[in-house]
Amino acid sequence: MQTNQLRERFSQVEQCVDNAAQMCEMSSDVPDRLRTCLSELEQESDHAMQVAEQGQGEDQIRQCVTKLEKIGDRAMQACSQAEYVDQQVQNAVRQARKAISTLKQQLH
Repeated sequence: MQTNQLRERFSQVEQCVDNAAQMCEMSSDVPDRLRTCLSELEQESDHAMQVAEQGQGEDQIRQCVTKLEKIGDRAMQACSQAEYVDQQVQNAVRQARKAISTLKQQLH
């Protein structure tokens, strides 16, 4: 994948993650576990974007995406295991996880 395409894809992931984090902040009924996962997703997506911008190797980029995927899975799990999570928050988390999956597929 070209560097510009990669940056664009990471940017999309980052937007989805930021949207999920904002939804989380606006909702008062979000479990701490989900808040933690979204915070980790924000940090890791920032890191992944830096790795992509620095033009580091594909292996490092794949590692970042795999890590994002694992954190996204934990966020999804936190949504499903909670007694209640606002539907908009759930949708935003799903969308972020889907963006990560799409990026992973495009890298392979």
